[in-house]
Amino acid sequence: MLEVSTHGEITRLWMARSFGGRSLHSVSAYLLGDTLIDSGCPATADELVDWCRRHDVRRVVHTHHHEDHTGGDAALVARLGLEIWAPAATVAIVGSFYRLPWYRRLVWGQPQSVAARPFGEVVRIGDTGFRAIPTPGHAADHHCLFDPERRWLFSGDLFISSRVTHVRRSEDAATILSSLRRLLELDPEFVICSHAGFVPDACAAIERRIAFWEELAGRAAALAAAGCSPRAIRRRLLGSEGAMMLLSCGDFSKTNLIRSLLAMAGGGARALV
Repeated sequence: MLEVSTHGEITRLWMARSFGGRSLHSVSAYLLGDTLIDSGCPATADELVDWCRRHDVRRVVHTHHHEDHTGGDAALVARLGLEIWAPAATVAIVGSFYRLPWYRRLVWGQPQSVAARPFGEVVRIGDTGFRAIPTPGHAADHHCLFDPERRWLFSGDLFISSRVTHVRRSEDAATILSSLRRLLELDPEFVICSHAGFVPDACAAIERRIAFWEELAGRAAALAAAGCSPRAIRRRLLGSEGAMMLLSCGDFSKTNLIRSLLAMAGGGARALV
């Protein structure tokens, strides 16, 4: 599935794999000038190629390596000859892509390896030089792209929403919060999120996200001090797990968030993938 909408100069390409006419998780890529920011998932690559062929797209710039952001690359390179640009760490990963866990292959598809070029501290998108801001936490190679003149922020998967309750095992809450605070220092006017779309009043939305996790961390730490397990804390504060916890064999869950927040309270950190 691919649906198109516009917001001023920016075109949003909303993509999702569908089963029986219903979509699973969705993700968005964005077109500004002749440049696509991220390329969606492997399952929607054919639709993306057809659309890009009609709209004079020349290259792709990436926020990070995850398959729902780089999955269209191989088809775009093979069929349209597009250039792929990404953070240096992302270039290394997409050049020899690892085999995904089965549930991620089901939801998004398995990406193919592709040769990409590393960008530096400034990335030219359309007529504008965007700052590439290292923002790890969701993934070690994650970068946001910021236009300091118009105060536009392409946030990749860092923001998502003001109330995030599920994370992967590999995500680190402390690092994510540090990256979110870095975004506040930029004072963006609006966030352009790969999942939430166009988010106005960006700083207020980011502040709500930070406050939600900080409050949750404090309550979780108090319950842990009283002897509650992470699962008991999750039930108390966030309710039951959903289907994604079962589908992912626990890789994506509310309990992972509680554990990461407790590790943050104890000064711990984990490796990011």
